[in-house]
Amino acid sequence: MTSDAPPRRHDVSVPADEIGVAARAVARLTPQGVPVLRSAVRRTLARMFGPPPFDPQGDPGDPGLTGPGSASWQVIGEPAAIAGGIRGLLLQVAHPLAMAGVHDHSAFRDDPLGRLQRTSAYVTTTTFGSTREALRVSRLVRRVHPRVVGTAPDGRPYRAEDPHLLAWVSIALTSSFLAADRRWSPLPVRDERADAFVAEQSRIAALLDPRVDLEVFERDTDARAALRAGEVDLPMLSDGTLPSDVAGLDAVLSGFAPELGVNEQGREALSFLRRPPIPAVARGGYQALFGGAIASLHPHEQAALEFDLSHATAAALATRASAFLTTMRIVTGTSPSRRLAEERAAREHS
Repeated sequence: MTSDAPPRRHDVSVPADEIGVAARAVARLTPQGVPVLRSAVRRTLARMFGPPPFDPQGDPGDPGLTGPGSASWQVIGEPAAIAGGIRGLLLQVAHPLAMAGVHDHSAFRDDPLGRLQRTSAYVTTTTFGSTREALRVSRLVRRVHPRVVGTAPDGRPYRAEDPHLLAWVSIALTSSFLAADRRWSPLPVRDERADAFVAEQSRIAALLDPRVDLEVFERDTDARAALRAGEVDLPMLSDGTLPSDVAGLDAVLSGFAPELGVNEQGREALSFLRRPPIPAVARGGYQALFGGAIASLHPHEQAALEFDLSHATAAALATRASAFLTTMRIVTGTSPSRRLAEERAAREHS
């Protein structure tokens, strides 16, 4: 099955008032969360996603690839990003070639939480880790990619180093983080701030291109500074494979629409995403976010994944996710990864 429905443009107009003025006010009153509940929730999240995958004591003073105050720190540091991550994984499943690579070369059937944790670790490290840590995790991903080659069930060849597929995996996450932020964050990024988020995430994704020499940045302080400032020519950005703003993101997503459709490999992955082996205490919250993630997909994306939601069902699922995220935001407070990254960036060299 492929989806030939006309794509709906990436929606950046969802009002933040969906969250509610009261919810925003309460969240501001509890920036550090509710101590006892916060610890319990964070322990559960650590069991699902692992601890912060970077060294908060390393590289003192380093702001990372995007840095404090960036749109990426704002979006990825928000609880809504968890729903965005689930949405991104769903969207990645919708591309048969990307799914074939996961099916043939991933251990998700034997280690079902592994892919979820690795994706989380990559996003967290490239966003909140030091510049060198972000480069290191990018190198680790690139080491795996040359082995990810094969033939999809429909006979088409695939390879993970294909810039087209690299772009799909990237924009599936970027668009999903942005959609979740717009729908559920108390203070969503807008306009130029949303454009900045797209540009930052594309710059991170462009480092997975095998044409980019990561060693230059690892050994040269000035090169790292230029990379952070967006002053380095990265092929996937300069040739338009990856977008640099929301309008570009809309255009790239639209271009992929005719390629989307779920097959048996995708259905197997969807079965896992519906009911992953997570701690029992987290299952209710996960189901709320999973339902919200489905509801937030555009109609042609839902169709590609064989979801058929009525407007009323989609609205109910989105509301349930909103309620859970509002509660989670009040309980957990500031993202621990963001807080640790802020402390590292502010720390002076010894």
